[in-house]
Amino acid sequence: MRKQWMVGLLTVGLVVCGLSGAGHTRVQASTTTDSFINHMSSPVKKVADQYKLYPSVMMAQAALESGWGTSQLSTSANNYFGIKGAYNGASVTMSTAEYNENGQLYYTQAAFKKYPDATASMTDNAQLLRNGTAWNANYYAGTWRENAPTYVAAANALTGTYATAPNYGASLINLIQTYKFYSLDSVPVPSKKPTSNASAVKYYFGADNQTATLGSKYKSYAVYNHVKGSKYKATNYGWSKVGGWQGRPVWIDARGYKVSTKTNWYRIRFSKQTTAKKYWVYSSALSFPKTTYSSYKKTVKLVGSAYPVYNHVFNSTYIAKQLTTTKALVNQSVKIDDKATHIQSGITTTWYRIHGGSINGWVSSLAVKK
Repeated sequence: MRKQWMVGLLTVGLVVCGLSGAGHTRVQASTTTDSFINHMSSPVKKVADQYKLYPSVMMAQAALESGWGTSQLSTSANNYFGIKGAYNGASVTMSTAEYNENGQLYYTQAAFKKYPDATASMTDNAQLLRNGTAWNANYYAGTWRENAPTYVAAANALTGTYATAPNYGASLINLIQTYKFYSLDSVPVPSKKPTSNASAVKYYFGADNQTATLGSKYKSYAVYNHVKGSKYKATNYGWSKVGGWQGRPVWIDARGYKVSTKTNWYRIRFSKQTTAKKYWVYSSALSFPKTTYSSYKKTVKLVGSAYPVYNHVFNSTYIAKQLTTTKALVNQSVKIDDKATHIQSGITTTWYRIHGGSINGWVSSLAVKK
Protein backbone atom coordinates (compact mmCIF):
# COMPACT_ATOMS: atom_id res chain seq x y z
CA MET A 1 0.00 0.00 0.00
CA ARG A 2 1.22 3.55 -0.54
CA LYS A 3 3.69 4.23 2.24
CA GLN A 4 2.37 7.70 2.92
CA TRP A 5 -1.21 6.44 3.22
CA MET A 6 -0.63 3.01 4.72
CA VAL A 7 -1.64 3.95 8.23
CA GLY A 8 -4.59 6.01 7.06
CA LEU A 9 -6.13 3.08 5.26
CA LEU A 10 -5.78 0.94 8.36
CA THR A 11 -8.33 3.19 10.00
CA VAL A 12 -11.17 1.15 8.45
CA GLY A 13 -12.17 -0.81 11.51
CA LEU A 14 -9.24 0.45 13.63
CA VAL A 15 -10.14 4.07 14.35
CA VAL A 16 -11.52 4.18 17.86
CA CYS A 17 -12.20 7.87 18.49
CA GLY A 18 -14.96 9.98 16.92
CA LEU A 19 -15.91 13.54 16.19
CA SER A 20 -19.16 15.18 17.26
CA GLY A 21 -20.89 18.34 16.26
CA ALA A 22 -19.53 18.51 12.73
CA GLY A 23 -21.11 21.52 11.08
CA HIS A 24 -20.56 20.70 7.41
CA THR A 25 -23.26 19.65 5.02
CA ARG A 26 -22.09 16.38 3.53
CA VAL A 27 -23.18 13.15 1.87
CA GLN A 28 -23.98 10.91 4.84
CA ALA A 29 -22.36 7.47 4.73
CA SER A 30 -24.90 4.69 4.37
CA THR A 31 -25.25 1.39 6.14
CA THR A 32 -26.45 -0.46 3.05
CA THR A 33 -24.80 -1.01 -0.29
CA ASP A 34 -27.78 0.31 -2.25
CA SER A 35 -27.83 3.57 -0.33
CA PHE A 36 -24.06 3.94 -0.62
CA ILE A 37 -24.15 3.40 -4.37
CA ASN A 38 -27.02 5.87 -4.79
CA HIS A 39 -25.18 8.53 -2.78
CA MET A 40 -21.77 8.04 -4.34
CA SER A 41 -22.47 7.37 -8.03
CA SER A 42 -22.82 11.03 -8.98
CA PRO A 43 -19.65 12.41 -7.30
CA VAL A 44 -17.59 9.39 -8.35
CA LYS A 45 -18.60 9.62 -12.01
CA LYS A 46 -18.17 13.39 -12.10
CA VAL A 47 -14.65 13.30 -10.67
CA ALA A 48 -13.42 10.17 -12.46
CA ASP A 49 -14.57 11.47 -15.84
CA GLN A 50 -12.94 14.84 -15.13
CA TYR A 51 -9.57 13.20 -14.44
CA LYS A 52 -9.96 10.53 -17.16
CA LEU A 53 -10.06 7.63 -14.73
CA TYR A 54 -12.49 4.71 -14.49
CA PRO A 55 -15.55 5.56 -12.32
CA SER A 56 -16.07 1.84 -11.69
CA VAL A 57 -12.62 1.51 -10.12
CA MET A 58 -13.04 4.64 -8.01
CA MET A 59 -16.42 3.45 -6.76
CA ALA A 60 -14.98 0.05 -5.84
CA GLN A 61 -12.08 1.70 -4.01
CA ALA A 62 -14.39 3.98 -2.04
CA ALA A 63 -16.58 1.02 -1.03
CA LEU A 64 -13.63 -1.15 -0.08
CA GLU A 65 -11.60 1.48 1.78
CA SER A 66 -14.55 2.93 3.73
CA GLY A 67 -16.44 -0.30 4.41
CA TRP A 68 -19.37 0.88 2.28
CA GLY A 69 -19.30 4.24 4.03
CA THR A 70 -19.45 2.83 7.56
CA SER A 71 -15.91 3.72 8.68
CA GLN A 72 -15.67 6.47 11.26
CA LEU A 73 -13.57 8.57 8.92
CA SER A 74 -16.22 8.52 6.22
CA THR A 75 -19.08 9.29 8.59
CA SER A 76 -17.23 12.02 10.52
CA ALA A 77 -15.09 13.58 7.85
CA ASN A 78 -16.25 12.41 4.41
CA ASN A 79 -12.83 10.75 4.16
CA TYR A 80 -13.42 7.65 2.03
CA PHE A 81 -9.76 6.73 1.46
CA GLY A 82 -8.18 7.17 4.90
CA ILE A 83 -6.01 10.07 3.80
CA LYS A 84 -3.89 11.66 6.54
CA GLY A 85 -3.20 15.38 6.88
CA ALA A 86 -5.46 18.42 6.59
CA TYR A 87 -7.77 19.60 3.82
CA ASN A 88 -7.86 23.39 3.56
CA GLY A 89 -6.83 23.39 7.21
CA ALA A 90 -9.60 21.01 8.31
CA SER A 91 -8.79 17.67 9.97
CA VAL A 92 -10.00 15.23 12.58
CA THR A 93 -7.78 13.55 15.13
CA MET A 94 -8.33 9.87 15.72
CA SER A 95 -6.54 6.95 17.27
CA THR A 96 -5.03 4.70 14.64
CA ALA A 97 -2.72 1.71 14.40
CA GLU A 98 0.86 2.06 13.23
CA TYR A 99 3.85 -0.26 13.00
CA ASN A 100 7.30 0.56 14.34
CA GLU A 101 10.58 -0.34 12.63
CA ASN A 102 10.45 -3.79 14.26
CA GLY A 103 7.02 -4.51 12.84
CA GLN A 104 5.26 -4.17 16.21
CA LEU A 105 1.74 -2.74 16.28
CA TYR A 106 1.01 0.28 18.47
CA TYR A 107 -1.64 2.99 18.64
CA THR A 108 -1.16 6.72 18.27
CA GLN A 109 -3.16 9.87 17.57
CA ALA A 110 -3.10 11.07 13.97
CA ALA A 111 -4.74 13.84 11.97
CA PHE A 112 -6.83 12.85 8.97
CA LYS A 113 -8.23 15.09 6.27
CA LYS A 114 -11.75 16.33 6.82
CA TYR A 115 -13.61 17.02 3.58
CA PRO A 116 -16.71 19.18 3.15
CA ASP A 117 -18.35 16.53 0.97
CA ALA A 118 -17.79 13.29 -0.90
CA THR A 119 -16.78 15.06 -4.11
CA ALA A 120 -13.79 16.65 -2.37
CA SER A 121 -12.65 13.24 -1.13
CA MET A 122 -12.98 11.74 -4.61
CA THR A 123 -11.09 14.68 -6.13
CA ASP A 124 -8.19 14.35 -3.69
CA ASN A 125 -7.87 10.67 -4.58
CA ALA A 126 -8.11 11.37 -8.32
CA GLN A 127 -5.39 14.02 -8.11
CA LEU A 128 -3.08 11.54 -6.42
CA LEU A 129 -3.60 8.99 -9.22
CA ARG A 130 -3.06 11.63 -11.90
CA ASN A 131 -0.13 13.46 -10.30
CA GLY A 132 1.70 10.47 -8.85
CA THR A 133 4.25 10.67 -6.06
CA ALA A 134 6.98 13.19 -5.30
CA TRP A 135 9.52 10.82 -6.80
CA ASN A 136 7.52 9.57 -9.81
CA ALA A 137 4.76 11.56 -11.50
CA ASN A 138 3.78 8.48 -13.55
CA TYR A 139 3.59 6.12 -10.57
CA TYR A 140 -0.13 5.44 -11.13
CA ALA A 141 -0.10 5.83 -14.92
CA GLY A 142 -1.47 2.32 -15.29
CA THR A 143 -4.84 3.55 -13.97
CA TRP A 144 -5.27 6.29 -16.58
CA ARG A 145 -7.86 5.58 -19.23
CA GLU A 146 -5.41 6.34 -22.02
CA ASN A 147 -3.10 3.61 -20.68
CA ALA A 148 -5.61 1.07 -19.34
CA PRO A 149 -7.89 -0.34 -22.08
CA THR A 150 -10.39 -1.69 -19.50
CA TYR A 151 -11.39 -1.26 -15.87
CA VAL A 152 -9.77 -4.64 -15.23
CA ALA A 153 -6.37 -3.31 -16.33
CA ALA A 154 -6.83 -0.13 -14.28
CA ALA A 155 -7.80 -2.08 -11.15
CA ASN A 156 -4.86 -4.46 -11.51
CA ALA A 157 -2.51 -1.50 -11.95
CA LEU A 158 -3.29 -0.49 -8.35
CA THR A 159 -1.79 -3.73 -7.03
CA GLY A 160 1.80 -3.15 -6.02
CA THR A 161 1.46 0.63 -6.32
CA TYR A 162 -1.58 1.89 -4.42
CA ALA A 163 -1.69 -1.28 -2.31
CA THR A 164 0.76 -4.10 -1.66
CA ALA A 165 -1.96 -6.70 -1.03
CA PRO A 166 -1.59 -9.18 -3.91
CA ASN A 167 -5.36 -9.55 -4.24
CA TYR A 168 -6.18 -5.82 -4.13
CA GLY A 169 -6.94 -5.52 -7.84
CA ALA A 170 -8.92 -8.76 -7.79
CA SER A 171 -11.00 -7.46 -4.86
CA LEU A 172 -11.86 -4.30 -6.78
CA ILE A 173 -12.75 -6.25 -9.92
CA ASN A 174 -15.00 -8.55 -7.89
CA LEU A 175 -16.88 -5.54 -6.48
CA ILE A 176 -17.17 -3.95 -9.94
CA GLN A 177 -18.63 -7.10 -11.47
CA THR A 178 -20.85 -8.03 -8.51
CA TYR A 179 -22.47 -4.60 -8.25
CA LYS A 180 -22.20 -3.72 -11.97
CA PHE A 181 -20.11 -0.61 -11.33
CA TYR A 182 -18.91 -0.93 -14.92
CA SER A 183 -22.16 0.74 -15.97
CA LEU A 184 -20.64 3.99 -14.64
CA ASP A 185 -17.92 3.77 -17.31
CA SER A 186 -20.29 4.23 -20.22
CA VAL A 187 -19.19 6.83 -22.76
CA PRO A 188 -21.13 8.45 -25.62
CA VAL A 189 -21.25 6.40 -28.81
CA PRO A 190 -19.12 8.11 -31.48
CA SER A 191 -21.14 9.77 -34.21
CA LYS A 192 -18.83 8.20 -36.77
CA LYS A 193 -17.51 4.69 -36.86
CA PRO A 194 -13.70 4.77 -36.78
CA THR A 195 -12.25 4.13 -40.21
CA SER A 196 -9.07 2.59 -38.87
CA ASN A 197 -7.68 0.97 -35.73
CA ALA A 198 -4.23 2.38 -36.46
CA SER A 199 -4.19 4.24 -33.15
CA ALA A 200 -5.02 1.17 -31.05
CA VAL A 201 -2.18 0.36 -28.68
CA LYS A 202 -2.40 -2.13 -25.81
CA TYR A 203 -0.18 -1.13 -22.90
CA TYR A 204 1.44 -3.51 -20.42
CA PHE A 205 3.19 -2.08 -17.36
CA GLY A 206 5.73 -3.94 -15.27
CA ALA A 207 8.56 -3.66 -12.75
CA ASP A 208 10.62 -0.54 -13.45
CA ASN A 209 14.07 -2.13 -12.98
CA GLN A 210 14.07 -4.34 -16.07
CA THR A 211 16.86 -3.70 -18.55
CA ALA A 212 17.98 -4.07 -22.16
CA THR A 213 20.63 -2.39 -24.33
CA LEU A 214 20.60 -0.35 -27.52
CA GLY A 215 21.01 -2.76 -30.41
CA SER A 216 23.37 -2.61 -33.37
CA LYS A 217 20.71 -0.93 -35.55
CA TYR A 218 19.33 1.49 -32.97
CA LYS A 219 20.22 4.53 -35.12
CA SER A 220 17.76 3.30 -37.77
CA TYR A 221 14.91 4.08 -35.36
CA ALA A 222 13.97 7.35 -33.70
CA VAL A 223 13.06 8.14 -30.10
CA TYR A 224 9.54 9.39 -29.31
CA ASN A 225 7.53 10.67 -26.36
CA HIS A 226 4.64 8.34 -27.37
CA VAL A 227 4.23 5.27 -29.50
CA LYS A 228 4.43 6.47 -33.10
CA GLY A 229 1.06 6.17 -34.81
CA SER A 230 -0.92 5.99 -31.57
CA LYS A 231 -3.75 8.39 -30.77
CA TYR A 232 -1.24 10.67 -29.03
CA LYS A 233 0.89 13.13 -30.95
CA ALA A 234 4.40 11.67 -31.07
CA THR A 235 7.42 13.97 -31.05
CA ASN A 236 10.62 12.69 -32.69
CA TYR A 237 13.61 13.53 -30.50
CA GLY A 238 16.35 11.81 -32.48
CA TRP A 239 19.45 10.22 -30.98
CA SER A 240 21.51 13.38 -31.39
CA LYS A 241 19.39 14.95 -28.65
CA VAL A 242 19.34 12.08 -26.17
CA GLY A 243 22.66 10.41 -26.98
CA GLY A 244 23.31 6.75 -27.58
CA TRP A 245 25.75 4.04 -28.51
CA GLN A 246 25.47 0.35 -29.21
CA GLY A 247 25.24 -1.53 -25.96
CA ARG A 248 24.11 1.48 -23.93
CA PRO A 249 21.92 0.15 -21.08
CA VAL A 250 18.30 1.26 -20.81
CA TRP A 251 15.70 0.62 -18.13
CA ILE A 252 12.22 -0.46 -19.22
CA ASP A 253 8.90 -0.36 -17.38
CA ALA A 254 6.24 -0.72 -20.09
CA ARG A 255 5.45 -2.35 -23.43
CA GLY A 256 3.02 -1.05 -26.02
CA TYR A 257 1.56 -3.52 -28.52
CA LYS A 258 0.47 -1.73 -31.69
CA VAL A 259 -2.57 -3.65 -32.93
CA SER A 260 -2.57 -2.53 -36.56
CA THR A 261 1.03 -3.60 -37.27
CA LYS A 262 1.34 -6.29 -34.57
CA THR A 263 4.55 -4.70 -33.34
CA ASN A 264 5.98 -3.95 -29.91
CA TRP A 265 7.22 -0.65 -28.54
CA TYR A 266 8.99 -0.13 -25.22
CA ARG A 267 9.10 2.76 -22.75
CA ILE A 268 12.72 3.34 -21.78
CA ARG A 269 14.84 5.66 -19.68
CA PHE A 270 18.61 6.13 -19.62
CA SER A 271 19.01 6.08 -15.86
CA LYS A 272 18.15 3.65 -13.08
CA GLN A 273 16.36 6.53 -11.36
CA THR A 274 12.61 6.17 -11.94
CA THR A 275 12.23 9.95 -12.17
CA ALA A 276 14.40 10.10 -15.30
CA LYS A 277 12.75 11.21 -18.54
CA LYS A 278 11.04 8.38 -20.42
CA TYR A 279 10.91 7.69 -24.15
CA TRP A 280 9.28 5.17 -26.49
CA VAL A 281 11.28 3.18 -29.03
CA TYR A 282 10.47 0.47 -31.55
CA SER A 283 11.48 -3.03 -30.44
CA SER A 284 14.15 -3.41 -33.14
CA ALA A 285 16.13 -0.57 -31.57
CA LEU A 286 16.80 -2.74 -28.52
CA SER A 287 18.72 -5.88 -27.72
CA PHE A 288 17.10 -8.07 -25.05
CA PRO A 289 18.55 -10.96 -23.03
CA LYS A 290 17.85 -14.32 -24.68
CA THR A 291 14.98 -16.31 -23.19
CA THR A 292 14.28 -19.87 -24.37
CA TYR A 293 11.10 -21.69 -23.35
CA SER A 294 10.47 -25.44 -23.09
CA SER A 295 7.81 -27.74 -21.68
CA TYR A 296 8.66 -28.98 -18.21
CA LYS A 297 6.19 -30.75 -15.95
CA LYS A 298 6.94 -31.44 -12.33
CA THR A 299 5.47 -31.11 -8.84
CA VAL A 300 7.77 -29.33 -6.36
CA LYS A 301 7.83 -27.41 -3.09
CA LEU A 302 9.06 -23.85 -2.60
CA VAL A 303 11.78 -22.71 -0.21
CA GLY A 304 11.09 -20.72 2.94
CA SER A 305 12.06 -17.28 1.62
CA ALA A 306 9.54 -15.04 -0.11
CA TYR A 307 10.46 -14.77 -3.80
CA PRO A 308 8.53 -12.57 -6.25
CA VAL A 309 6.03 -14.17 -8.61
CA TYR A 310 5.81 -12.44 -12.02
CA ASN A 311 3.32 -12.76 -14.86
CA HIS A 312 6.27 -13.30 -17.24
CA VAL A 313 9.95 -14.13 -16.99
CA PHE A 314 11.72 -11.14 -15.49
CA ASN A 315 13.70 -9.09 -18.03
CA SER A 316 12.11 -10.85 -20.99
CA THR A 317 10.58 -9.09 -23.98
CA TYR A 318 7.11 -9.37 -22.42
CA ILE A 319 8.03 -6.96 -19.54
CA ALA A 320 7.20 -8.70 -16.28
CA LYS A 321 4.89 -7.40 -13.59
CA GLN A 322 5.10 -8.71 -10.04
CA LEU A 323 1.86 -10.39 -9.00
CA THR A 324 2.67 -11.56 -5.47
CA THR A 325 5.35 -13.56 -3.60
CA THR A 326 5.86 -17.24 -2.89
CA LYS A 327 5.32 -16.70 0.84
CA ALA A 328 1.75 -17.96 0.66
CA LEU A 329 2.90 -21.24 -0.89
CA VAL A 330 5.94 -22.05 1.25
CA ASN A 331 6.25 -25.81 1.82
CA GLN A 332 3.15 -26.46 -0.29
CA SER A 333 3.26 -28.58 -3.42
CA VAL A 334 2.98 -26.60 -6.64
CA LYS A 335 2.89 -27.71 -10.25
CA ILE A 336 5.33 -26.60 -12.92
CA ASP A 337 4.24 -26.72 -16.56
CA ASP A 338 6.86 -24.62 -18.33
CA LYS A 339 10.55 -23.77 -18.06
CA ALA A 340 12.58 -20.82 -19.33
CA THR A 341 16.33 -20.44 -19.70
CA HIS A 342 17.38 -16.79 -19.44
CA ILE A 343 20.82 -15.56 -20.52
CA GLN A 344 21.93 -12.04 -19.64
CA SER A 345 25.49 -10.68 -19.58
CA GLY A 346 26.80 -14.23 -19.85
CA ILE A 347 24.85 -15.37 -16.78
CA THR A 348 22.27 -18.14 -17.22
CA THR A 349 19.25 -18.37 -14.92
CA THR A 350 16.31 -20.75 -14.93
CA TRP A 351 12.66 -19.83 -14.43
CA TYR A 352 9.58 -21.98 -13.88
CA ARG A 353 5.90 -21.30 -14.44
CA ILE A 354 4.10 -22.48 -11.32
CA HIS A 355 0.48 -23.17 -10.42
CA GLY A 356 -0.57 -23.38 -6.81
CA GLY A 357 -3.97 -22.45 -5.38
CA SER A 358 -4.87 -19.03 -6.76
CA ILE A 359 -1.24 -18.18 -7.55
CA ASN A 360 -0.04 -18.61 -11.13
CA GLY A 361 3.11 -17.10 -12.54
CA TRP A 362 6.85 -17.31 -13.10
CA VAL A 363 9.46 -17.74 -10.36
CA SER A 364 13.23 -18.06 -10.31
CA SER A 365 14.64 -21.54 -9.81
CA LEU A 366 16.04 -20.24 -6.50
CA ALA A 367 12.49 -20.34 -5.14
CA VAL A 368 12.16 -24.06 -5.84
CA LYS A 369 13.49 -26.69 -3.46
CA LYS A 370 16.12 -28.95 -5.01
